[in-house]
Amino acid sequence: MKMISLLFILSFLITCDGDDCKDYDCFTPPNYFNFEVLDEASGENLYTNGSLRADQLKVFNAVTKASMDYEFITENNLNIIVLNSVGWKTEKTTVTFELKEGMSFNFYVDAERKYENCCSFTVFNETKVEKANHEFETSKNLYSIFF
Repeated sequence: MKMISLLFILSFLITCDGDDCKDYDCFTPPNYFNFEVLDEASGENLYTNGSLRADQLKVFNAVTKASMDYEFITENNLNIIVLNSVGWKTEKTTVTFELKEGMSFNFYVDAERKYENCCSFTVFNETKVEKANHEFETSKNLYSIFF
């Protein structure tokens, strides 16, 4: 019986070298969020029709007022804002999009960074647009914000 126990312990020590993930290269960055800003009556993109200008846009943390990274995509007259700077860590944050002075909306994110089965990834527990009417199109990961 002692021999069987000893063999079991030895086999366990050999197979569990503490680095079961050494052969995996598995990292999934967090999803990014796309926003288009539309006229509520006509459905026109307010950047495309000239009502808003990209150089007026400010994106920042609503609490700390720290500027946040984003991209403004103008290619093919798309004119969308891409927020790709949240979800890299576990966090609850509210991002303010100031489109021009006196015109803004907030985006709340509850993100949880996880590590399972040798892979890291982000789970978004909650996301919501505040201070603006909106629609979300899942297939494009696109928030349409209406003013």
